[in-house]
Amino acid sequence: MTVDTISAVEARTHFGEIMRRSYKDGARFVVEKSGIPMVVILNAQDYARLADSREERFRVLDSIRAKLPDLPADDVA
Repeated sequence: MTVDTISAVEARTHFGEIMRRSYKDGARFVVEKSGIPMVVILNAQDYARLADSREERFRVLDSIRAKLPDLPADDVA
């Protein structure tokens, strides 16, 4: 999946079109202000998938930590 980089002004001006492209086509956008990446726009399904993946990684780490109780938590990361 490609990620388009757009300016904050472009995002504001074309927000409806950006939302449509993200929702229907799965397009992703990095929005920059003064050349600095500030936010990412992606559809809700992609966001849910990322959030679920993050939760699963933390469940794995918690499982490892539970099996190694004498190890400091910072060492299991």
